[in-house]
Amino acid sequence: MRASRRQFSSCDACRQSRVACDASKLGHQPGQTDWGGSCSRCLSWNRKCTFAWIKKSPSRLRKDKNSRSVPAVAESLVSYQSSDHAVVEQPPNSQRNSADTSSSNAGSVDVLLTRWCDQIFNSGFGTIFSRWVGRHGCPFVNDQTSDISIAPMKLFRELDTYLKQLDGSLVSALEALSQRDESNSQIEQSLRRAMLSFAAQWLPAVMQGTPSSPIRYEELIKERWRASRRDMLKVVNRTSYRSVLTLYLFGQTPVPLGISEEEEMDGISSVVCTQTALLQLQLLRERVRSCQFSSSGVPPWSSRVAGSTANPNLTQAFLDLENRAYWAAVTWDTSSSMTLTIRSSLTSGLKGACLEPAWRLARGFLVGSFHARSEDWRKKDFEVSDEIAFQIMSAAEVCRVYTWKTIASVKEALREGVEESDTLFSWNAFLDALDVFKTTIHPLLSACERRLHFLVQLERLNWYEVVLHYHLGILILADALETANCLYLLSQLTEAMLVAEQESFNVLKFGLESKYTIFGPREESCNALDVNVIAHSTGPSITTSFVAIDPYPDHVVVLVRLIKKAISRKYRQGNIKHEAYSYLSSTLLKALEQLPQSSKMVQSVQENLQESLELDAISLV
Repeated sequence: MRASRRQFSSCDACRQSRVACDASKLGHQPGQTDWGGSCSRCLSWNRKCTFAWIKKSPSRLRKDKNSRSVPAVAESLVSYQSSDHAVVEQPPNSQRNSADTSSSNAGSVDVLLTRWCDQIFNSGFGTIFSRWVGRHGCPFVNDQTSDISIAPMKLFRELDTYLKQLDGSLVSALEALSQRDESNSQIEQSLRRAMLSFAAQWLPAVMQGTPSSPIRYEELIKERWRASRRDMLKVVNRTSYRSVLTLYLFGQTPVPLGISEEEEMDGISSVVCTQTALLQLQLLRERVRSCQFSSSGVPPWSSRVAGSTANPNLTQAFLDLENRAYWAAVTWDTSSSMTLTIRSSLTSGLKGACLEPAWRLARGFLVGSFHARSEDWRKKDFEVSDEIAFQIMSAAEVCRVYTWKTIASVKEALREGVEESDTLFSWNAFLDALDVFKTTIHPLLSACERRLHFLVQLERLNWYEVVLHYHLGILILADALETANCLYLLSQLTEAMLVAEQESFNVLKFGLESKYTIFGPREESCNALDVNVIAHSTGPSITTSFVAIDPYPDHVVVLVRLIKKAISRKYRQGNIKHEAYSYLSSTLLKALEQLPQSSKMVQSVQENLQESLELDAISLV
């Protein structure tokens, strides 16, 4: 029989619940009793790990009969802890009672839900993000040898790793290492909380098919939202690339049901978090640029002695990653200016879509290199493969973001009441974006649509996301023109608006009917932070709809509102019969029912739509 090996890395809570603990992978050293961090399980409950049992252990890191040194013991523990098989601490038999069993069950459920949050995040937001900033999705980077896709956690962690190399100081190496480890742990835990809070909103729908005991998901969702929100003020003052992602994820997390208006007002808002994320990335970008163009290669505020040569740590690999993160932030910024009716933070408004380098690069990519490369793909007899479909979706997303930018510029012109010449300038930029879409992208998306059922689920999901968001932009612009009573411009948009109304409903219906498989977490793995790859597992899988797993449910809500407004107008005008009106409205209700029901916003829109249908039914009596 192999001798048992005592582990000194499990915290008290995990040890008592007899579940694997990943504290060592988050910075805890074997035998350490005063660690200030949290393992994944404790983090989900917003508590710090404690290691009181190690202090009481009679064999705590002492020399054994072979007089093995303490460093050697620590080294072996670290080596064993990093092996493929996690060790579960077993308490003495005398301590196993009914309370332990209850605690163990609760701990097992908690670990299971945390792992499922990882899978949900990777399968939804992570999948979409990783492809849209990958090899074919970022117009700022032209490197055909780069990664096809890059996960959000991996991208922002690697950028912080590079940033550490740029941030040298005159303090001793030991002090610097200690400070970095503590700061890194805090940043990592905040990111972890934000990710868990963001992903938890999908737990009720996804976990319906799992054989687990009844769980009060609404309480879990609220607690994770509160835990993450308490972190935000610290994250705001802790500038880093991972802080950018942390702030953005919390900004995209809806306020859960059960949160009072007073509690909602007593803290930082999601809009402020999103805007602060953009500001932090802009500050980091300026810092990198000052390194790049300074003759010494050192930021002017650095306390280091300037060298005579450029900073060797500012590699092309780092600059490429930084450009990908900036493109992601530009996408987030454009979406916010579209849906929240606020000014863009990273690029200018009225003329930004035509004159700024970022948008000139995006347009140049579409009408230049990509258009020439995809010439054969637009032929009628061309058969789209998964690889070609991936490249098409990536370029279509660039076109979608570019089109949304021009729409945001028109909205800003209408909102600010600028001169007519400036409004027409933005309008002409939008018409040019429409022409780019019709000429370069639309034929390719149609070719993909003909082959949709032969493509893998990731490409079908990407097609759904790109087409839905493109047509949503057209409907948002039409609504803004109608609100501003700008009938002259609205008349020029009539054809595109009718197409958008029809196609957006068809895509939404496709999203309801299409199924997406999320693979279950690997039971043998305890590393909840391993989110740098697309989730895969041999465990049980869950099947849900595209609408249910859509990482941007707020955009689906806006689309449902606009489609409902359009069909109500057609119904009042007598252009559609009551039967068609009821069918269309019921489909919109089904879409809202597929979205996270823990969201206050989703519930509010769902109730309003239901009341509207009831009033329409009464009016017919």
